[in-house]
Amino acid sequence: MKSYTTKIYYDDTDAGGVVYYANYLKLCERAKQEFFLKKGCDLFRLHYEDIYLIVKHVDAEYIKSIKLGDIADVFVEVKSIKKASILLHFDIKVEDELMASIDILSASIKKGGKLVRLPDCAKLL
Repeated sequence: MKSYTTKIYYDDTDAGGVVYYANYLKLCERAKQEFFLKKGCDLFRLHYEDIYLIVKHVDAEYIKSIKLGDIADVFVEVKSIKKASILLHFDIKVEDELMASIDILSASIKKGGKLVRLPDCAKLL
């Protein structure tokens, strides 16, 4: 599901006008929030209830460089859901060409770091 589209700006890139590798993860984070919102799960509301989805593991394959001025589309798919974690897959594309493929495992915790069950809305994804 396409969850997020953005133009690539100067602050996304390095001195060569190429998206800095860590900023691919920023694109994924924005797409994750939009994906959850579209599915009826408000991560902002959960934040104020002291429930957080924190990143536990990232597996990223950078295929081609995204450049200044490109329009990037981020597609999100749920790979698996467990009691206290969710594994999401992200494809980042420019003009339908795959630029990066990223898996991000997130764990559900309460304030203070204690692992807790995923919120009900996250289980419905």
